[in-house]
Amino acid sequence: MWGMSDSDSEEEEENPYADKADEVIEVKEEPPAGTTGLALAEHYFGPLLSPVAATPAQWTAYTGHRRGANAKYNNIFHRRKKSINNAVASIEVQLGLENGTLQKCICILGRHVEGDYIDPQNADIVVRIYSPAAPKYIDVHLKYHCRTRLYEIEWYYSLGYKICNRISGSPIEYSDPSTNGPPSLWHCRGGWQSICWGLYDDSGNYGRNWRRVEVADMGLHEEGVIDVHEALFGPSEKPPSGDADALLAYRRKLVATVRLLFAALGANYEVARTEDERDERPRGFMLEGLSDNWVARGIRAACGFQLSSDAEAAMRGKEERRESATQPDFYGEDDEDEDGYGFFDGGW
Repeated sequence: MWGMSDSDSEEEEENPYADKADEVIEVKEEPPAGTTGLALAEHYFGPLLSPVAATPAQWTAYTGHRRGANAKYNNIFHRRKKSINNAVASIEVQLGLENGTLQKCICILGRHVEGDYIDPQNADIVVRIYSPAAPKYIDVHLKYHCRTRLYEIEWYYSLGYKICNRISGSPIEYSDPSTNGPPSLWHCRGGWQSICWGLYDDSGNYGRNWRRVEVADMGLHEEGVIDVHEALFGPSEKPPSGDADALLAYRRKLVATVRLLFAALGANYEVARTEDERDERPRGFMLEGLSDNWVARGIRAACGFQLSSDAEAAMRGKEERRESATQPDFYGEDDEDEDGYGFFDGGW
C-alpha cells in the first residue's frame, strides 16, 4: 500500500462550490429490513443518475463494496483534497450536476506525493471512481517523476485506468499495475488500459549537451472512451451527423468523462471542444514535455472528433520535437557561478 503523505501547501483555483465546502457529513439511517438491490443503492447513494438495468445481486454487491470503501477511505467530498475537489467540481458544474454528485463517488486509495502542488517531483496515486449509474467502478493510477538537475530534467510518467464491470472481493484491495519496464508498458497489463505516457529520452543524452527528446504517446482510443462512459454514466448513442447541437452536447459529455479520469487524480486538464475554446494544461503535473498540447488533441481524437486547427497543431508539434531533439537545452556558457559551474534556471 502506498503511503498517504502529501504536501498541505496548496494554492489552487477557487472551488465552484466553495460556499458549501463545510457541509455537514450526512449520516444515513439504516434502510427498512429486507431492502436489497437498486433500492438499497438508492438509499445510501441516491439519487443515482438514470441507473442502468442490473440484477438485485449486482446492486447489493455494489452497495456493500462502496460502503466498505467509504468506511476505510471516505470519499473526497467528505475527506477533502482541494486539487481533486476543485477539478471534479468544475466537471459537475459543466455537466449540470448537483454539488458532490461525482465527488462522493471518488475515494483516494493511495496517494504519495513528494514536493508541493505547484512542482511535484514524485507521485504515485491511485483513486477509485464508483459509477453513479451502474454497479461498476474504475480505478485510475498515475506514476510520475519530474526533477531538474544541473543540466538535465528527469521526466517520465504514465496514467492509466482499469474498469471493474463485476464487483467482488474486498473494497479496500486493488491490483497495482506493474511498473516494470518503460512507462509505455506500465498500464498495458493485468486489465489496465493506458491513457497517456511520456518521458525525456536520456539515452546518451546528458550534461551541457542535454536535449529535450520527448518520447510520448496517447494510449486512449475511441472504444476505450465509450467503455469508460458506459461504466460511469451508462450507454449513450451518438446523435446523427446532421444534428449539430446534439453532436456538440455528445462531445462535451465524452470529453467530460475523460477529464474526470484526470481530475480524480488532481489534474484539471481543460480540453477545447469548439474552435472558440482553448486547451489549458493542468497545474502541477507536467503531462507534455514541450509546448505542443498533444494530450488534449489525443483526448479529442479518442472522443471521435478534431478541431480544424488540430492538424496544423500536430504538424507544428512534430517539427518542435524534431528541433528540440537536435538542439542542446542548456545555454549557460556565460552563466557560471564562482566555482565555474554553469547552472540551469529551471525555466520551461
